[in-house]
Amino acid sequence: MKNTEKPRLLTRGYSLLELVLVLAIVSVLVGLLLPKGFDALRNARIQQVEKTVDTLKTALTDYLSMAGGNGSLPRTEGTGIPTSGAALTGATDAAKGNAARLDTVLLATGKIEKPLALRMGTQSFTSTGTGNEVIWSQASLGFVVTPDAAPQRNWSTVTRAEARTANPALAPSAALGANFRLDGTTNLNANYVVAYLVIPACPAKDAYELAVAMNGAQLAPVEGAASDTGLVAYAAPTNGVTDVYVYLTSI
Repeated sequence: MKNTEKPRLLTRGYSLLELVLVLAIVSVLVGLLLPKGFDALRNARIQQVEKTVDTLKTALTDYLSMAGGNGSLPRTEGTGIPTSGAALTGATDAAKGNAARLDTVLLATGKIEKPLALRMGTQSFTSTGTGNEVIWSQASLGFVVTPDAAPQRNWSTVTRAEARTANPALAPSAALGANFRLDGTTNLNANYVVAYLVIPACPAKDAYELAVAMNGAQLAPVEGAASDTGLVAYAAPTNGVTDVYVYLTSI
């Protein structure tokens, strides 16, 4: 009688040496490719910031020349923040500064289409606190709260655009956007109102690479130290992060 049983295929597992070799190759490839992946992501974040800065500069130029304006930048930090309403006007400069933002002015006047949102720095996109938001009134050229009240909202941990009176007495790394040494040595004029982009809690490596990209090689800071020259200013990183201030314009 003929045997019709099919022969069994011989199988064997991988040897320990083969597994070790495969893992070694994978480890080498990961070591080579992973840093390049991180660099590519960082470059994409830097390019996004640069495009946002260009958009804001164009929007500010359009705002300054718009009909019904007064050709000036409204301050949103420090002293001199324009407000309407007794309660809002009587609030502290710090409370008004935490609530008011320059990008809300550009949104309210149609100069930018959507709120700022960057992949660099903090990923918080909403304010803290309670009560109604402070909004911009182009008719009164001031910030208002409806109904009138002291501001309780705080946008200080969110990526945003701001404007304040220049303070050349402070180094850019300590000025919180009030001073930039654009040529590396010259402080801003004390009579200027300066507009800037704030990127809170920015990773130190991102801050450094952004400064290198926007300041140029001659004004690039030392990695890990403060940046006091060029368009990008920040204090020396603490716990791996720092708040970054990017110059937009001054008038």
